[in-house]
Amino acid sequence: MTTYASDAQVVFVGYNAAYLRAIDGSVPGGSVVVIEEPDIIRKRELRDAAARFDCLDRIVPASYQQSAEALDLAAELTAARPVAAVVPGLEYAVPATAALAEKLGLPGATETAARALRDKVRLREVSGAGGVRNPRWREVHGPADILAFAGDGPVVVKPANRQASVGVQLLDSVDATTAARAWERTSSAAEYEQVPDRQLAWRFLAEERLRGPEYSVEALVREGEIVFENVTAKTVVPGPYPVELGHLLPAPLDRDTQTAFATAMRALVAAIGFGTGILHAEWILTESGPTLVECAGRCPGDYLIDLIDLAYDTRIRLTLIDLLAGRPVTLPPSARQTSAIRFLAAEPGTVTGVAGVDTAQGLPGVQVAEVDVEPGQEVRPWASSWDRAGHVIATGPDADTTRQRVLDADAAIRIATD
Repeated sequence: MTTYASDAQVVFVGYNAAYLRAIDGSVPGGSVVVIEEPDIIRKRELRDAAARFDCLDRIVPASYQQSAEALDLAAELTAARPVAAVVPGLEYAVPATAALAEKLGLPGATETAARALRDKVRLREVSGAGGVRNPRWREVHGPADILAFAGDGPVVVKPANRQASVGVQLLDSVDATTAARAWERTSSAAEYEQVPDRQLAWRFLAEERLRGPEYSVEALVREGEIVFENVTAKTVVPGPYPVELGHLLPAPLDRDTQTAFATAMRALVAAIGFGTGILHAEWILTESGPTLVECAGRCPGDYLIDLIDLAYDTRIRLTLIDLLAGRPVTLPPSARQTSAIRFLAAEPGTVTGVAGVDTAQGLPGVQVAEVDVEPGQEVRPWASSWDRAGHVIATGPDADTTRQRVLDADAAIRIATD
């Protein structure tokens, strides 16, 4: 059980039910406070969320997305109880979390690093200056900029400060028509439940489209030093929207490639001036070596933390709280097994039936088999992570075994649509 002073509290910026569920019962009851946007509390019906978790004391409404309002809570929070740690619950909360931690004198990412992690334009600038390999890129403000950057070659168009692959597009070729269509789709991307109703500022990038296998590196960092890292092999769907289809970890890599990722991660930490916390960096392994796609300063999504815990016998979410509270942590140097996830797909349309979940759950090594849709719901073509229909998770003694187990579980589940 993670312990801190009996009268202390942990502040999360951004409501993350999966995080709270994972730590519930392992931190003192009523010791967690969540800061969340008033509009999101309303949209996600979170007014009674404190009753769902023993650890959660209350949700405090305050603006934090592209806003400094949450900083005004510092005096109120500390007046009630000492704050042991400030944790980023969501992607859009990373800058406010870092700023609040600094204001309270607690370990955190640092405001400088958080700004880079939430803006890919800034991340490209500072990481490139620090020697991290980046693709060729340009900030864009409309179709003409996309066309001028791309010529007629392949290009990636994406928001610089969104999340979950929202608005990201891969273009094989570019002309005036495709540039205009890409700009419209990217600039109009929406996340109704994830953002407040007020006007927010979005930036956009065009980048060289890289070729090579995709990986992510998950790292825990203390005062600029990496104390734990894992490399994950990624699979994304083909086509214009690069949504993740699956993950396998630890990735089966030779020693030289493993060293290359370790070197690249340390260069990235130094370049952005990251202090203490967690990083989830995505890379493409090109002929020149690991090239940075993007990096987040919060727990990764896609159940990657659960996969790490299964493979390494850890509880990363609790460890992150300890790090951000300035407490010592002990982490394993290597994994004891491998783990993998596969996201479920279905033909677009109205769901008419779901079968095979129990069969999948009973297969060797399968830890989780969940379907997130039910008859009557609409299944859309994948354009972001929100469009996936469920997932299966499996473990095994080696990468090949685990990969086959998760594919078998995927094949066992059938989602029928009309």
